[in-house]
Amino acid sequence: MLAQVKKMAGGDVAGRFGAWWNGRDYVPRAEGEAEAAKAEEPKAAAAKPEAKPEEKIETPAPTAALVVEPVAEVVEPVDGGGVRIKALETLWGEGRLAPGLHALDTRMIDAALELADRPGDIGFIGADGALLNAFAAQSDRKALATEWRTACVTRLNELAPSATVTRGEVDRPRGFPDHSLQAVVSVEAFAYADHKAGLVGRVFRALDDSGRWVFLDTTRRTKKTPAEAFASAWAEPLLATDDEIEELLKLTGFKSVRKVAVTEQVLAAAKQGYANLAQVLESASQSGFSGREGALFLQELAWEAQSWRARSRAMEGGALEMNLWIADKTEQLAPLELSADMLAIAIQPDDAGATDALFDKT
Repeated sequence: MLAQVKKMAGGDVAGRFGAWWNGRDYVPRAEGEAEAAKAEEPKAAAAKPEAKPEEKIETPAPTAALVVEPVAEVVEPVDGGGVRIKALETLWGEGRLAPGLHALDTRMIDAALELADRPGDIGFIGADGALLNAFAAQSDRKALATEWRTACVTRLNELAPSATVTRGEVDRPRGFPDHSLQAVVSVEAFAYADHKAGLVGRVFRALDDSGRWVFLDTTRRTKKTPAEAFASAWAEPLLATDDEIEELLKLTGFKSVRKVAVTEQVLAAAKQGYANLAQVLESASQSGFSGREGALFLQELAWEAQSWRARSRAMEGGALEMNLWIADKTEQLAPLELSADMLAIAIQPDDAGATDALFDKT
């Protein structure tokens, strides 16, 4: 590992590390510069004249003191949120904040539009650019997106200009007129909502009489959430169990609550990202980041990879699971089914081998 680091650093590990640590661009030292500097030190010391004891050394007349003000180094502020989004998109794909699949996005949108038989808008909570673009490709309805991560508001406006994006808290979404939406689609809203009853109540109030809530969320099957699986999360996760979510939905007034496990599909997307990690790092090295911004980018990229490594293991071990939920304000007896193309998703053998090589299972 050290040999690889030295090779990457061109032999000047200390110089590169020092530049990174201090948030400055790395400037390679010219060959022989250090040796020349050391050789000049004794010569300079020998050339310095020494005053003889018996000689009287005249002191020059005092002159006005020359005051040199230190030049403050101008350090441009780094947009931490923007760099984090760039790191996530580098690992998971443009417009994505987590492992995702177009087939899963399509299934969520299909479910949201299934009962939408009248003109109206569709609400989104915590959606990334990929999901909003998939919606725009399928429907000409207006997307009203509420986003609780400040940095994502700007990025969503760039990726999905046709959507109306409003800043709001995850458990107090804004921009949804009461009793006006035929459907709401959310991603990981339950996972990060502090006041879950407030979240459910606000969505219920925004939906019309036959409205539907489609959401993708992570739930726990143990008493405690594995902290290391969310080390790089936007906020502290507050995971609930499936039973707690279902009970809260029914107490609020949803007449029909159904869910289907999509853990395997999300794991496949995560492993695909890991398999492409070498290409990701190569792309990252050419991203143009340097100094403090480059250091933060690599840090976010590493945190995300390690976090999802732990989360994947928690899912494989049964501590966490991901489900696609459909909650209706009216009775719905039709079973929720995954599309055939989603069920056919699998990791290619080469990808699986690359994943095992990158991340051991010990």
